[in-house]
Amino acid sequence: MEKKDRLMSLDALRGADMLCIMGGAAVVVALCQLLGFGKDCWLAEQMTHVVWHGFRQHDTIFPLFLFLAGVSWPFSYASQRERGRTTAQILLKIAGRVAALIFLGLFGAKLFGFDFAHLRWDSVLAHIACCWAAAALLYMFVKSVKVRLAIAAALLLGHWLLLTFCTAPDAAQLLASTDPVVAKKVASYAAFGTDSFSFTGNIAGWVDRTFMPGVLHEGIFDPDGLLGKLTGVVTALFGVFAGELLRRKEVTGNRKTLVLLGAGAATLALCLGWRPWCPVNKKIWTSTFVLAAGSYSFFMLAIFYWIIDVKGFRKWTFFFRVIGMNSITVYIMMRFMGFRSIGNYFLCGLAKLGGNPHWEALVLSLGQVLVAWIVLWYFYRKNTFLRV
Repeated sequence: MEKKDRLMSLDALRGADMLCIMGGAAVVVALCQLLGFGKDCWLAEQMTHVVWHGFRQHDTIFPLFLFLAGVSWPFSYASQRERGRTTAQILLKIAGRVAALIFLGLFGAKLFGFDFAHLRWDSVLAHIACCWAAAALLYMFVKSVKVRLAIAAALLLGHWLLLTFCTAPDAAQLLASTDPVVAKKVASYAAFGTDSFSFTGNIAGWVDRTFMPGVLHEGIFDPDGLLGKLTGVVTALFGVFAGELLRRKEVTGNRKTLVLLGAGAATLALCLGWRPWCPVNKKIWTSTFVLAAGSYSFFMLAIFYWIIDVKGFRKWTFFFRVIGMNSITVYIMMRFMGFRSIGNYFLCGLAKLGGNPHWEALVLSLGQVLVAWIVLWYFYRKNTFLRV
């Protein structure tokens, strides 16, 4: 069912990442409340996104997935070359994957309503597709690791300079808007100021408002916007660098782990040093956010790789690998299938036995995770995987 040389750590880490959107985050919050810590305790708070500036565990889900897509590419590329595929065939496969992911993103945005003027054209999947494809092409055609590192640095610096010195031309109009929808949205971010890194002042929002067709995720702003793809490419490139390292057979597993830990420490240090001038912000995918998420991704990959692929402790990974090997399926199913309702049907009695709303929330959240996992396990047993 699985190739012997397949890195189980990649599937397990991807599964652990996707578990959060399967309901794992809700389980943690419910457990914190049941134990009396409240939903505002540090651990429960980590299961939510920051409003604007800042960084929490929940903000790592998206970039870690993109990072792992980058890690997989050197292995996939080598495999395709070994099977005799030409450059043209590989490029066609990349284009096909990009098209498939963009289509799935549009599908989730109600593409078949045919209301194109009110369709959200960008999406999480489109963001992954574009950033991954750019990193994949750089890996194919820029052989020098140093040159690719220089490109990554240039993208981070360029994005920072653009955000620092270019304020949204329509910032004043947004702040003075009498449109109740716009005014409410602007007011919700008022605590974060009006500078070039603010909700109204950042140039990334203006670019999307000006050039993106259809509607934006937040009406006047989109967290998966056009300029964010510049730095998103670096997230994918970080993964590619890690994948290149993991493919090197002459380097021991312990040595690879140390290099990954070193990369995590280096990106963390750069993030902390740069943060006074560049706030960590997921929604505009700032350079420091890329470094923070990159640090987290390198550290997590190092831990999973060392435990699973170096030391050989693999049995515990099965639960996560079932999820990780069908990660796109998980993402799509969670949007369209009523796993929560199915779980509620079977577990509603057990949930009410405790006579405690927090116990009920915990049981029903666990039910959602369990139902979704059983469906994925069935696909796993049938050797059915959605690959794009």
